[in-house]
Amino acid sequence: MDVFSNIKNVTQKAQNLDNITTQNSTKHAQIEKVNKLSSEQQNILDKQDTEKLKKELQKLTEELNKALNPLNTTLKFQFNDKIEELMVKVVDTKDNRVIREYPPKEALELMEKMREIVGLLFDKKG
Repeated sequence: MDVFSNIKNVTQKAQNLDNITTQNSTKHAQIEKVNKLSSEQQNILDKQDTEKLKKELQKLTEELNKALNPLNTTLKFQFNDKIEELMVKVVDTKDNRVIREYPPKEALELMEKMREIVGLLFDKKG
C-alpha cells in the first residue's frame, strides 16, 4: 500500500506542478498583453506630445517673426529626420539669405555620418 500511496502523491505533485506551469504561462501572456498595450499607449502619448510641441513651436515662431519683422529677418524651424534634431535658421527677408543657422550645416553632416557609422558598428539587430 505504501507504494501506491507514494505513486498517488507523486502524481498529485506532478499535476500541481503542471497547473502552476499553466497558470504562470497564462499570467506571462497577460503581462505581455499589458506591456504591449502600455507601449501602444505610450506611443499615442508620444505622438500627442510631439504634435503639442510642434504647435507650440509654430506659435513661438510666429511671435518671434513678428518681433523680428522690423529687423527684416525671420526664423525658420525645420526638423531633420536623419539625426532627429531641430534646426533653426535666421533668414533676411529682403534677399532670402540665411544669416545664421543652428546647428551649422557642417555639424549636421558630421552628425549624420556619425550616426551611420554607429549604426554600422552597433547594429540593433545584433
